[in-house]
Amino acid sequence: MLKRALSRLLGPLLCVGLVPASALAQAEPKGFYATIYGQSSRISSSDLTESGASGAGTGLRAEFGNGWGFGGDFGYRYGNGWAAEVEWNYRRHSLKSLKSGGATIASDGDYASNTLLINGLRRFPSGGAWTPYLGAGIGWVQEIDIDLKPSAGGGERSYSTNKFAYQLIAGTEYAITPQWRLTADARWLHVGSVNLDNEAGNSGGTIGPLKYNPVSVQVGVRYSF
Repeated sequence: MLKRALSRLLGPLLCVGLVPASALAQAEPKGFYATIYGQSSRISSSDLTESGASGAGTGLRAEFGNGWGFGGDFGYRYGNGWAAEVEWNYRRHSLKSLKSGGATIASDGDYASNTLLINGLRRFPSGGAWTPYLGAGIGWVQEIDIDLKPSAGGGERSYSTNKFAYQLIAGTEYAITPQWRLTADARWLHVGSVNLDNEAGNSGGTIGPLKYNPVSVQVGVRYSF
């Protein structure tokens, strides 16, 4: 459902992207910019196994609540409708439940990531305050980790790994002044399925495969230098 919702958002903007670069895009000012943003995020549930002496075994299902995040980027507009940027992002999703059969064995914990990306953007200046844009990026999830606190007690169990990722972007910005703009966009980050290795609480254990393909909406403030 999340992918279908994002495709509905991307579709109309992709159609705009097929139009040849306009005179407005060619006349867009060059220059550096920086953005900070806050984020709401969602990820899907996963069927998984937790191995090791302290693990919960096979046939597990993890479900997650709505997540939040924040981040920023530093970029450059080339003055022809194109821009490139470096982005940093942190996301966190709370663990709603970890179940084995019908029994809930954990309902406290989180699933989080720290990601660095390089994005390319195609901007569509309108001649007014609004500037829609489409983009894509590739990057490195420096750390993706999950922390579990078993309902039956005992110490917290933590697992982590790292992996390459890519993302799709669709959004718009609104000019408040020549320097300051508001931004709003949707992003789909694709990491795929990951197997995470023990950090604490289950020596030698692993957990996975866990899906990590969050869909997010973020609102930010952008400054043009």
